[in-house]
Amino acid sequence: MEKELMFKSYMLLFEIEIALVNIIEHEMITQYGRLWRQLFFVKCGTDLYDNLPLLFRLPPLQTIFTDHELHDLCILADIKNALATLLPISQDDVDHLINVLQQLNKKKTLLLFI
Repeated sequence: MEKELMFKSYMLLFEIEIALVNIIEHEMITQYGRLWRQLFFVKCGTDLYDNLPLLFRLPPLQTIFTDHELHDLCILADIKNALATLLPISQDDVDHLINVLQQLNKKKTLLLFI
């Protein structure tokens, strides 16, 4: 069971990181164009640790998420650290990942189709 939870957590984290990058890219390209990464000296990638700080640093991204949603996103770093150090993952952690992914997919749908 523990291996299944870890595998599912890795898969969910990957999907979350991709969804988060899609949201960030859409908002920043809309505001600044395709060269926004050069303007703000941001490296390209999907890593959670690289992209979470952007939500607090870059003005167009600061209003996308509520405080509660930002808190939920920050908890992802703890879960990712637990996975990286092979600590056990609980069903609550997996449920949190599922909930965050659902929130991001709703947010992405709203942002991309408005």
